[in-house]
Amino acid sequence: MFPYVIDDKRWAAANGYGRGIRERRKASAGRDPNRRYFDRLTTERKAAAITALDGPAPEGLEADVPGMGKIRHSDQGCASDAQRELYTDLRAWYRAKKVTDALARSVPVAVARDPKLVPTTRQWATCMRERGHPYDMPQQARDHFAGRPEAGEFATAQAEAACAQLSGLASTVRELSRAHRKKLESGHPTEVEDRTVLEHEALSRARDIVRRG
Repeated sequence: MFPYVIDDKRWAAANGYGRGIRERRKASAGRDPNRRYFDRLTTERKAAAITALDGPAPEGLEADVPGMGKIRHSDQGCASDAQRELYTDLRAWYRAKKVTDALARSVPVAVARDPKLVPTTRQWATCMRERGHPYDMPQQARDHFAGRPEAGEFATAQAEAACAQLSGLASTVRELSRAHRKKLESGHPTEVEDRTVLEHEALSRARDIVRRG
């Protein structure tokens, strides 16, 4: 949702720190017919289902993922068959997706560690204290409300969003996010380009699959 700071007052007014969204996702997952079917299987049938979905062994697909090293997956099984139909070049898609997903996860971490974030975070904290919320950084606020419903959650989230705009923290986060994403992606141009091209080309195939039902 918001990896560093909530900056949308309307969203904060409707969702607070996202507890309702998480609960709805959890409830939806519990109603998933595939999950319910799998949970009713015997241990042996579960193993067979996993093999059918993911393939017999992690062989055939490989990606050198930043921060993780080499990871592998089977190029057989239902999941790989479906991705091969959609993206055609399964090996290129696997590498591109795994690498770019890892880069995307690294951006918020890099932003949070960037010294350029410190001045506007201090201004944000001052703004929050003036509104009666004694937090030095956004993570402290969301940690306070994590896992427990409290009356002040929505008010605090709205104050966080207002202060993110007033302090300049929201714009700083956006600028740093663009800069770090560009820097991280510059080290993996092939995977970034491959993902863009493969996703674009897969759109027409996906439409055809949906039309065919």
